[in-house]
Amino acid sequence: MMVATLGIALPEIRQTFSLSEVAAGSLFSVMMLVAALTSGIAGRLADKLGRKRILITGLSLLAVGFGCAGVSNQRILFFSFLALTGIGYGFTPPSLYAIMSDLLPHRRGLGASLVSVTYGIGGAVGALLASRISAVYGWRAAFVAVGLIGAADMLLQLYWIRDAHRPRGATHASSFKAALSLSILILAMVEFIGGSVFWSCAAWTPTALRTAKTLSLQETGWIMSLLSIANMLGSFCLGSLSDKLGRRLVITASAFPAALAAFMVFYWLDSAIAIGAGIFVFGVLKASVPALIVALAQETAPAGSAGTAAGIIMSLHYTSGVIAPLIAAKLITATDDILLAMVLVSSVPLVIYGTLVGAVRERSR
Repeated sequence: MMVATLGIALPEIRQTFSLSEVAAGSLFSVMMLVAALTSGIAGRLADKLGRKRILITGLSLLAVGFGCAGVSNQRILFFSFLALTGIGYGFTPPSLYAIMSDLLPHRRGLGASLVSVTYGIGGAVGALLASRISAVYGWRAAFVAVGLIGAADMLLQLYWIRDAHRPRGATHASSFKAALSLSILILAMVEFIGGSVFWSCAAWTPTALRTAKTLSLQETGWIMSLLSIANMLGSFCLGSLSDKLGRRLVITASAFPAALAAFMVFYWLDSAIAIGAGIFVFGVLKASVPALIVALAQETAPAGSAGTAAGIIMSLHYTSGVIAPLIAAKLITATDDILLAMVLVSSVPLVIYGTLVGAVRERSR
């Protein structure tokens, strides 16, 4: 909800603080950079101190940082509170993935996919809520409202989650060095590559559709909505399948068709209906990022290191969120062909992504 609200309110924020386009774009970079730096630490702390403490800390920082950003009047304070929000953004997913791993040790694919599905729902609700509140009361009210929702979420988890009966492995966590196995390092690289597809397509697909495919703003809007729905549906379906057939098989079996679907969407299809159908297939097939990579990493990590594994993977996911859109922009400029550039940042990485996953040894569950 917070990421969607920041995106919706960006034009008004630029006007309030007199920000350039580069400075406005750096608002997301601040959050992602801080989240990338803190995710690995948060995952390790979740293994050593308990999942609940880190989750509550993350939700509290999210609520305080985002709410205070909404009432700050100085640019430096606004950026500082977004950085604080970034710490919460880095703390929350690793601890949440670790909790889901504890709750569903034999169905980690389903547990991780539920996180991705609810993330997508939050983005949709956040965009709707932010647009409504901002139109009536201004962007500051939208920030404060979402901050209050975050605080309410924190209080709910504080009451609901019980750490007293957490698994023994979460208390006696293995060393960080032991968790850095070759498989974890490969999966971290895999997540960076797969995450780059996610972030590059999120950032540049609307522009490609409106300029190169000459679609209207309305057509582009419903196609991007289809992509969001496809990501949620695909994450749930692939997560459930991976519990039955194995993570590696499902990831590799979906990655290569996803690469083909991306090529068809950006290079072959022209009509809005055809592009919509193609992008739905593409969204479903590429939805193994990051949920199934997190689940696979947790299973390859030593006992008691589920949080550390999730933190490492999410750190690379956020890092790709900072770097990948910039690489895509460079390719668009260098090739002077946005459709070719989109193929290079979607189809090609997905082929590498599927190939590298095949090199990871999966433990039998």
